[in-house]
Amino acid sequence: MRISDVELEVILQEDIGYGDITSQALGLDAQKGVMRFVSRSEILVLALMPEAARMCSLLGLEVVFCQKSKSLVKKGELLLEVRGEASALHQAWKSVQNLLDYSCGIATYTHELVTKAKEINPDIVVATTRKNPPYLKKIALSAVRAGGGIVHRINLSETLLIFGHHRTFFPTQEALEIAVQKAKKQNPEKKLVIEAKTPSEALAFATMGADALQLDKFSLEDLAYTSQELREYNPKIKIIATGGITKENVQSYAALDVDMIVTSSPYFAKPADVKVEMESIKEKK
Repeated sequence: MRISDVELEVILQEDIGYGDITSQALGLDAQKGVMRFVSRSEILVLALMPEAARMCSLLGLEVVFCQKSKSLVKKGELLLEVRGEASALHQAWKSVQNLLDYSCGIATYTHELVTKAKEINPDIVVATTRKNPPYLKKIALSAVRAGGGIVHRINLSETLLIFGHHRTFFPTQEALEIAVQKAKKQNPEKKLVIEAKTPSEALAFATMGADALQLDKFSLEDLAYTSQELREYNPKIKIIATGGITKENVQSYAALDVDMIVTSSPYFAKPADVKVEMESIKEKK
Protein backbone atom coordinates (compact mmCIF):
# COMPACT_ATOMS: atom_id res chain seq x y z
CA MET A 1 0.00 0.00 0.00
CA ARG A 2 2.02 2.93 -1.31
CA ILE A 3 1.95 6.25 0.50
CA SER A 4 3.12 8.90 -1.95
CA ASP A 5 5.52 11.76 -1.35
CA VAL A 6 2.61 14.13 -1.80
CA GLU A 7 0.75 12.48 1.08
CA LEU A 8 3.86 12.55 3.27
CA GLU A 9 4.36 16.24 2.44
CA VAL A 10 0.81 16.93 3.64
CA ILE A 11 1.66 15.36 7.01
CA LEU A 12 4.81 17.45 7.28
CA GLN A 13 3.16 20.65 6.16
CA GLU A 14 0.42 20.30 8.75
CA ASP A 15 3.05 20.79 11.47
CA ILE A 16 5.52 23.05 9.68
CA GLY A 17 2.88 25.57 8.58
CA TYR A 18 4.60 28.79 7.48
CA GLY A 19 7.93 27.91 9.06
CA ASP A 20 9.52 27.03 12.40
CA ILE A 21 9.91 30.48 13.92
CA THR A 22 11.69 29.11 17.00
CA SER A 23 14.50 27.50 15.00
CA GLN A 24 14.73 30.57 12.78
CA ALA A 25 14.88 32.93 15.77
CA LEU A 26 17.65 30.85 17.34
CA GLY A 27 19.66 30.80 14.10
CA LEU A 28 19.78 27.02 13.84
CA ASP A 29 19.99 26.88 10.04
CA ALA A 30 23.78 26.82 10.15
CA GLN A 31 23.92 24.14 12.86
CA LYS A 32 24.24 20.41 12.17
CA GLY A 33 22.81 17.64 14.26
CA VAL A 34 21.71 14.05 14.57
CA MET A 35 18.26 12.80 15.57
CA ARG A 36 17.48 9.30 16.79
CA PHE A 37 14.14 7.58 17.30
CA VAL A 38 14.33 4.96 20.03
CA SER A 39 11.71 2.56 21.42
CA ARG A 40 10.54 3.12 24.98
CA SER A 41 7.99 0.30 24.73
CA GLU A 42 8.95 -3.06 26.16
CA ILE A 43 7.97 -4.81 22.92
CA LEU A 44 7.23 -2.96 19.69
CA VAL A 45 6.26 -4.12 16.20
CA LEU A 46 7.40 -1.58 13.65
CA ALA A 47 5.31 -0.11 10.86
CA LEU A 48 5.77 2.56 8.18
CA MET A 49 9.51 2.76 8.71
CA PRO A 50 10.29 3.53 5.03
CA GLU A 51 7.69 6.31 5.13
CA ALA A 52 9.21 7.77 8.30
CA ALA A 53 12.65 7.76 6.68
CA ARG A 54 11.25 9.25 3.48
CA MET A 55 9.69 12.14 5.40
CA CYS A 56 13.13 12.96 6.73
CA SER A 57 14.65 12.74 3.26
CA LEU A 58 12.03 15.13 1.89
CA LEU A 59 13.41 17.72 4.30
CA GLY A 60 16.97 17.17 3.10
CA LEU A 61 18.08 14.97 5.98
CA GLU A 62 20.46 12.04 5.52
CA VAL A 63 19.09 8.69 6.67
CA VAL A 64 21.90 6.90 8.51
CA PHE A 65 19.93 3.94 9.85
CA CYS A 66 16.39 2.63 9.49
CA GLN A 67 14.82 -0.55 10.83
CA LYS A 68 12.49 -2.58 8.63
CA SER A 69 8.73 -2.56 9.05
CA LYS A 70 7.36 -5.74 10.68
CA SER A 71 10.48 -5.98 12.86
CA LEU A 72 9.92 -6.76 16.54
CA VAL A 73 12.15 -4.60 18.73
CA LYS A 74 12.69 -4.20 22.47
CA LYS A 75 12.97 -1.20 24.76
CA GLY A 76 16.03 0.93 24.03
CA GLU A 77 16.53 -0.25 20.45
CA LEU A 78 17.26 2.29 17.73
CA LEU A 79 14.53 2.63 15.11
CA LEU A 80 15.72 5.46 12.90
CA GLU A 81 18.71 7.82 12.78
CA VAL A 82 19.03 10.89 10.55
CA ARG A 83 21.51 13.75 10.21
CA GLY A 84 21.43 17.23 8.76
CA GLU A 85 20.55 20.84 9.46
CA ALA A 86 19.17 21.43 12.93
CA SER A 87 16.22 23.38 11.54
CA ALA A 88 15.24 20.42 9.32
CA LEU A 89 15.59 18.05 12.26
CA HIS A 90 13.06 20.10 14.20
CA GLN A 91 10.69 20.23 11.23
CA ALA A 92 10.75 16.42 10.97
CA TRP A 93 10.69 15.69 14.70
CA LYS A 94 7.03 15.63 15.74
CA SER A 95 5.52 14.55 12.42
CA VAL A 96 7.75 11.49 12.22
CA GLN A 97 7.33 10.71 15.92
CA ASN A 98 3.54 10.93 15.63
CA LEU A 99 3.54 8.67 12.57
CA LEU A 100 5.61 6.03 14.39
CA ASP A 101 3.69 6.31 17.67
CA TYR A 102 0.36 5.78 15.92
CA SER A 103 1.32 3.16 13.33
CA CYS A 104 3.56 1.08 15.61
CA GLY A 105 0.85 1.12 18.27
CA ILE A 106 -1.59 -0.41 15.78
CA ALA A 107 0.99 -2.91 14.50
CA THR A 108 1.90 -4.04 18.01
CA TYR A 109 -1.73 -4.48 19.05
CA THR A 110 -2.49 -6.38 15.85
CA HIS A 111 0.51 -8.64 16.45
CA GLU A 112 -0.72 -9.45 19.96
CA LEU A 113 -4.26 -10.06 18.67
CA VAL A 114 -3.10 -12.39 15.90
CA THR A 115 -0.67 -14.23 18.18
CA LYS A 116 -3.35 -14.91 20.79
CA ALA A 117 -5.88 -16.07 18.19
CA LYS A 118 -3.43 -18.43 16.49
CA GLU A 119 -2.40 -19.96 19.81
CA ILE A 120 -5.92 -21.41 19.86
CA ASN A 121 -6.46 -21.92 16.13
CA PRO A 122 -3.37 -21.71 13.88
CA ASP A 123 -5.54 -21.50 10.75
CA ILE A 124 -7.73 -18.59 11.81
CA VAL A 125 -7.50 -15.29 9.94
CA VAL A 126 -7.64 -11.97 11.82
CA ALA A 127 -8.79 -8.95 9.84
CA THR A 128 -9.78 -5.36 10.43
CA THR A 129 -12.77 -3.40 9.20
CA ARG A 130 -12.98 -0.18 7.18
CA LYS A 131 -13.83 1.68 10.40
CA ASN A 132 -10.46 3.42 10.45
CA PRO A 133 -10.14 7.05 11.63
CA PRO A 134 -10.86 9.55 8.81
CA TYR A 135 -7.94 10.39 6.49
CA LEU A 136 -5.74 7.69 8.04
CA LYS A 137 -6.77 4.69 5.96
CA LYS A 138 -3.44 3.99 4.26
CA ILE A 139 -1.48 4.48 7.47
CA ALA A 140 -3.86 2.39 9.57
CA LEU A 141 -4.15 -0.46 7.08
CA SER A 142 -0.39 -0.55 6.46
CA ALA A 143 0.12 -0.83 10.21
CA VAL A 144 -2.39 -3.68 10.49
CA ARG A 145 -0.55 -5.59 7.78
CA ALA A 146 2.78 -4.97 9.50
CA GLY A 147 1.31 -6.55 12.62
CA GLY A 148 0.24 -9.71 10.78
CA GLY A 149 -3.42 -8.92 10.19
CA ILE A 150 -5.27 -8.51 6.92
CA VAL A 151 -7.92 -6.06 5.78
CA HIS A 152 -11.44 -7.45 5.62
CA ARG A 153 -12.82 -4.74 3.37
CA ILE A 154 -10.89 -1.65 2.27
CA ASN A 155 -13.85 0.22 0.80
CA LEU A 156 -17.33 -0.15 -0.69
CA SER A 157 -16.07 -1.05 -4.16
CA GLU A 158 -14.12 -4.11 -3.03
CA THR A 159 -16.69 -6.75 -2.08
CA LEU A 160 -20.37 -7.64 -2.10
CA LEU A 161 -21.37 -7.32 1.55
CA ILE A 162 -25.07 -7.10 2.38
CA PHE A 163 -25.94 -5.46 5.70
CA GLY A 164 -29.22 -5.07 7.52
CA HIS A 165 -29.39 -1.49 6.26
CA HIS A 166 -29.48 -2.86 2.70
CA ARG A 167 -32.22 -5.32 3.59
CA THR A 168 -34.38 -2.51 4.97
CA PHE A 169 -35.27 -1.55 1.41
CA PHE A 170 -36.79 -4.92 0.54
CA PRO A 171 -40.34 -5.46 1.86
CA THR A 172 -40.24 -9.27 1.73
CA GLN A 173 -37.72 -12.10 1.99
CA GLU A 174 -38.63 -13.10 -1.56
CA ALA A 175 -37.80 -9.63 -2.90
CA LEU A 176 -34.47 -9.73 -1.09
CA GLU A 177 -33.62 -13.15 -2.48
CA ILE A 178 -34.38 -12.04 -6.04
CA ALA A 179 -32.09 -9.02 -5.59
CA VAL A 180 -29.34 -11.17 -4.08
CA GLN A 181 -29.40 -13.62 -7.00
CA LYS A 182 -29.31 -10.74 -9.45
CA ALA A 183 -26.34 -9.21 -7.63
CA LYS A 184 -24.47 -12.54 -7.83
CA LYS A 185 -25.10 -12.85 -11.58
CA GLN A 186 -23.91 -9.28 -12.21
CA ASN A 187 -20.72 -9.85 -10.22
CA PRO A 188 -19.63 -13.43 -10.97
CA GLU A 189 -16.04 -12.86 -9.83
CA LYS A 190 -17.07 -11.53 -6.40
CA LYS A 191 -17.83 -13.54 -3.28
CA LEU A 192 -21.16 -12.79 -1.64
CA VAL A 193 -21.09 -12.00 2.07
CA ILE A 194 -24.22 -11.36 4.14
CA GLU A 195 -24.26 -10.04 7.68
CA ALA A 196 -26.64 -11.71 10.15
CA LYS A 197 -27.69 -10.51 13.57
CA THR A 198 -29.40 -13.70 14.78
CA PRO A 199 -29.02 -17.46 14.29
CA SER A 200 -32.28 -17.65 12.33
CA GLU A 201 -31.13 -14.89 9.97
CA ALA A 202 -27.83 -16.66 9.38
CA LEU A 203 -29.50 -19.94 8.48
CA ALA A 204 -31.95 -18.19 6.16
CA PHE A 205 -29.18 -16.28 4.36
CA ALA A 206 -27.18 -19.48 3.89
CA THR A 207 -30.02 -20.80 1.71
CA MET A 208 -29.65 -17.74 -0.55
CA GLY A 209 -26.24 -18.91 -1.72
CA ALA A 210 -24.01 -16.74 0.47
CA ASP A 211 -20.33 -17.64 0.19
CA ALA A 212 -19.71 -16.27 3.66
CA LEU A 213 -21.79 -15.18 6.61
CA GLN A 214 -20.73 -12.37 8.90
CA LEU A 215 -22.16 -13.09 12.35
CA ASP A 216 -22.31 -9.74 14.12
CA LYS A 217 -22.34 -9.37 17.91
CA PHE A 218 -23.37 -12.98 18.50
CA SER A 219 -22.96 -14.33 22.02
CA LEU A 220 -20.40 -17.12 22.25
CA GLU A 221 -23.21 -19.59 22.82
CA ASP A 222 -25.16 -18.43 19.75
CA LEU A 223 -22.00 -18.35 17.67
CA ALA A 224 -21.14 -21.94 18.60
CA TYR A 225 -24.67 -23.16 17.81
CA THR A 226 -24.95 -21.22 14.53
CA SER A 227 -21.56 -22.26 13.19
CA GLN A 228 -22.43 -25.92 13.78
CA GLU A 229 -25.77 -25.55 11.99
CA LEU A 230 -24.15 -23.73 9.07
CA ARG A 231 -21.45 -26.37 8.67
CA GLU A 232 -24.09 -29.08 8.53
CA TYR A 233 -25.98 -27.17 5.85
CA ASN A 234 -22.94 -26.20 3.79
CA PRO A 235 -19.47 -27.38 4.89
CA LYS A 236 -17.81 -24.95 2.44
CA ILE A 237 -19.46 -21.78 3.74
CA LYS A 238 -17.09 -19.32 5.42
CA ILE A 239 -18.02 -18.05 8.87
CA ILE A 240 -16.89 -14.63 10.06
CA ALA A 241 -17.16 -13.53 13.69
CA THR A 242 -17.33 -9.79 14.32
CA GLY A 243 -18.50 -7.24 16.85
CA GLY A 244 -16.75 -6.31 20.08
CA ILE A 245 -13.72 -8.56 19.61
CA THR A 246 -10.50 -7.39 21.30
CA LYS A 247 -7.22 -8.94 22.35
CA GLU A 248 -8.78 -9.60 25.76
CA ASN A 249 -11.50 -11.91 24.42
CA VAL A 250 -10.18 -13.01 21.01
CA GLN A 251 -9.21 -16.49 22.22
CA SER A 252 -12.81 -17.26 23.17
CA TYR A 253 -13.87 -16.56 19.58
CA ALA A 254 -10.87 -18.37 18.07
CA ALA A 255 -11.86 -21.50 20.00
CA LEU A 256 -15.13 -21.72 18.05
CA ASP A 257 -15.62 -23.05 14.51
CA VAL A 258 -15.10 -19.79 12.61
CA ASP A 259 -12.82 -19.03 9.67
CA MET A 260 -12.18 -15.36 10.31
CA ILE A 261 -12.31 -12.81 13.10
CA VAL A 262 -13.01 -9.22 12.08
CA THR A 263 -12.44 -6.31 14.45
CA SER A 264 -11.87 -2.55 14.56
CA SER A 265 -10.01 -2.64 17.87
CA PRO A 266 -6.44 -2.21 16.48
CA TYR A 267 -7.34 1.25 15.16
CA PHE A 268 -7.91 2.44 18.72
CA ALA A 269 -4.84 0.85 20.26
CA LYS A 270 -2.66 2.73 22.71
CA PRO A 271 0.05 4.58 20.75
CA ALA A 272 3.60 3.30 20.93
CA ASP A 273 6.14 5.15 23.04
CA VAL A 274 8.90 6.36 20.73
CA LYS A 275 11.57 8.60 22.24
CA VAL A 276 13.39 11.22 20.20
CA GLU A 277 17.00 12.12 20.97
CA MET A 278 18.81 15.01 19.35
CA GLU A 279 22.38 16.25 19.61
CA SER A 280 24.65 18.73 17.93
CA ILE A 281 27.50 17.53 15.76
CA LYS A 282 30.55 19.48 14.65
CA GLU A 283 31.59 19.33 11.02
CA LYS A 284 35.23 18.50 10.31
CA LYS A 285 37.19 21.41 8.84
